[in-house]
Amino acid sequence: MTKLEDSNIISIMKLSSRKEDYLETIFRLATKIESVGISDIARDRGVTLPTVKAAVARLKQAGLLTQRHYGKVVLTDAGREKAREVYRAHSTIHTFLTKVLGLPNDLSERDACLMEHGLSPVTLERLQLFVDNMMHKRQGTF
Repeated sequence: MTKLEDSNIISIMKLSSRKEDYLETIFRLATKIESVGISDIARDRGVTLPTVKAAVARLKQAGLLTQRHYGKVVLTDAGREKAREVYRAHSTIHTFLTKVLGLPNDLSERDACLMEHGLSPVTLERLQLFVDNMMHKRQGTF
């Protein structure tokens, strides 16, 4: 199976919202720190180490991440792609809720977390276009 075929299978495969949340957390943490450990994930998500270890085991089994010595985790190419999709959805929705609807950041963050898992790719794409257009227009007025 080629890398492209493998990534298409991951995109088609519906992950649970919890798995998507863990992928997104690892993705975000990896942009901030050199190597992401189990304790980093637990701290960020506010859960226990055994909870993270169980989630990591499921993500490893799905081929979305690997685990290095001392518990450091690394997203596979397929895992990084899926995490990027989830992060993009979250960011788009969060921006829409804060910048367009004017909702407070904490409410927007919570609601974006809930909404990111249920939008179809078509709806997300349209929302992204709308947000991009609104942000572009706002930048032009300043």
